Amino acid sequence: MSMSDENEYYAYSSDEDDNDVFMSQNDDDEDDDTSLDPDEKEAMALENPNAAPVQSSFYTAAVPSSPTTATIRMMKTSELWPTLQQRCDEVTEMLGVSQATAMALLQSYQFSKERLMESYTNDDPETIWKRAGVYHRCSGNQNPEASAADMCPICMEDASPTSPLKAMPCGHAFCGDCWTDFAVNLVQHEGRASSTCPHAGCPEVVTQDEIQPALEQSHPNLWNKYQQFQLKAFVEANTLTRWCPGPGCERIAWAPTASAMDAAIGLAHCDHCDTRFCMMCGHNEPHRPVPCRSLQVWHDKCRDESETANWILANTKECPSCVTRIEKNNGCNHMTCQKCRHEFCWICMGDWREHDANTGGYYKCNKYDASQEGGSSDTDAARRQLNRYLHYYKRYHAHEEGQKFALKQLRETEQRMIQWQELSSSKVTAKWSDVEFLKVANELLVECRRVLKYTYVYAYYAFEHEPANSLTRDRFEYHQEMLEKFTEHLSELSEKPLEQMNRTDVVNQTRVVDRFLQNILKYVEDGMEEAA
Repeated sequence: MSMSDENEYYAYSSDEDDNDVFMSQNDDDEDDDTSLDPDEKEAMALENPNAAPVQSSFYTAAVPSSPTTATIRMMKTSELWPTLQQRCDEVTEMLGVSQATAMALLQSYQFSKERLMESYTNDDPETIWKRAGVYHRCSGNQNPEASAADMCPICMEDASPTSPLKAMPCGHAFCGDCWTDFAVNLVQHEGRASSTCPHAGCPEVVTQDEIQPALEQSHPNLWNKYQQFQLKAFVEANTLTRWCPGPGCERIAWAPTASAMDAAIGLAHCDHCDTRFCMMCGHNEPHRPVPCRSLQVWHDKCRDESETANWILANTKECPSCVTRIEKNNGCNHMTCQKCRHEFCWICMGDWREHDANTGGYYKCNKYDASQEGGSSDTDAARRQLNRYLHYYKRYHAHEEGQKFALKQLRETEQRMIQWQELSSSKVTAKWSDVEFLKVANELLVECRRVLKYTYVYAYYAFEHEPANSLTRDRFEYHQEMLEKFTEHLSELSEKPLEQMNRTDVVNQTRVVDRFLQNILKYVEDGMEEAA
């Protein structure tokens, strides 16, 4: 494996046998097998004018760059429990309270030991105890209304030497059977670990000191479940932990510090179910460059507007030339009508010939043109708002579908690689690394489709009040256009049959696409400021 100062690369040697398999060019083209188009060469030169030219005898495919998630660890629930236990032990030692009381105090401060200690420094302890529901537990003072009752107030059965009442620190007492029923209902039916005294209106919290004896012997499985609910409360209150959203996965993402979370930009990768997600909001995939709050608002809006959007966004579109209905069945937006052979863009329905570099590329697809809208009435304003939303939603939806296709293609890639190895000529020694470049390319396509999808959500909110000729908006749409253009090119290259694929083209295009992916993310995360 070859290493540079900034990126990690897969290295591939290029011998004559490999070239025989992968090169589909004519003999006349053998002297120039690093065929980048002029835009790609210029883009790479601008990015790194000192870079050495790519040689046909040795070339590399960049692994898609992403924020490091090494500082965020995925843990089993059993691994995180000692962390919670240690925090309770520290509070117990510092405040001289029981483990159960320490747990209740921590829970009232979102399990932050620092906030709890700071509150003890600044506030009256009795105020803290009342806030946490442990006043009687900490002060030792029973509720004056509670007396030495000899009858359970729930089942109205008299206490006896064989069936004594069990009292809370507040003084309210209940029989063992009612305590068990209360604990079973709390865990099994209400699905939580926190509750207050069964006596109506009493604010004293029920802790594990009451639940454990009620469940541990008669319902050990529910006692274990109660502890899981305690851990769940800890995870959900802690800003540095998050449950993995993968289906059926019970792993927990844990960042040791806030700076570790920042270093990973809140991105976590579960090595158990292979789910990548946002630790900050829990969304089931990374959503750079959209802030968590904007994404939540967008999803709410999409649900509200879903009927309108679904009505407008059909699964098929008419060919602009012959009006034949066409279904999009791959990830590329370059469509060719099978009836009339007209080539057009699936996004804007424009002639594909208008999408080359000389005519503005993908500007016609990614730039919202408010000048097409007119009128000043409330109805016209509402129409403009709807059209603006649909402009961004259609492109968001198109890249979402492209992402699904890319994921499907990625799953099929390894199978294609295995088949290629099995069908290769006996003269060729087939190696997994010889075709791993295709897996790298498909992984990058998935990431690009995801990022492009969210760039439209970002733009919808970021440029809502920007004028049409805004330099900031124009620069953003330029970065967006370039990433779309090269992603489409890589998508086309990667969809070819393996035996017709030019490895050098795919490798080079992968490097270019990754460069533009990092460009747009850096531009947004740097506050959309760059040197003139």
